[in-house]
Amino acid sequence: MFRAIVALLFIVLILPSAALVASLIMNALGVSGVLGFIVGFPVFVAILTASVVILAAINDHINNTERYGKNHNRTHTNGVH
Repeated sequence: MFRAIVALLFIVLILPSAALVASLIMNALGVSGVLGFIVGFPVFVAILTASVVILAAINDHINNTERYGKNHNRTHTNGVH
């Protein structure tokens, strides 16, 4: 369920907000055209990369808590004996 909500959140909120921030930075610097692309595109990609890394960290934390949180008292593994 987390993945579905995050996918919707990513499409609806994160992509437009990353584009908005990149546009605001381009407007603040007063650049447009190719120079605007050179400035705005790395900002856009950096915001998307940071959001994906944060979402992946949250997902890993949720998965590890579900899998290992109940068995934290164990002192051995169930490997090959």
